[in-house]
Amino acid sequence: MRTTLNISDGVIAETQALYDSKNRSNAVEQALKDAIRYKKLQKLFALKGKISFDENYLEEQRRAEINEWEDNR
Repeated sequence: MRTTLNISDGVIAETQALYDSKNRSNAVEQALKDAIRYKKLQKLFALKGKISFDENYLEEQRRAEINEWEDNR
């Protein structure tokens, strides 16, 4: 998708340097993906201590998935 953004040359240059990219679009896209991932992780970490998990149930599900994967090989 094509869009127009007003971003300073300095920010673009630094982004390209950080992502070792000669292409502005690729550098900006990678930076945005990283920003999205970072914000999602922040929201996930904010849930720490607010929700509880049944560890036994999770372990059973993991084993079932592994067994299913091995059976389908």
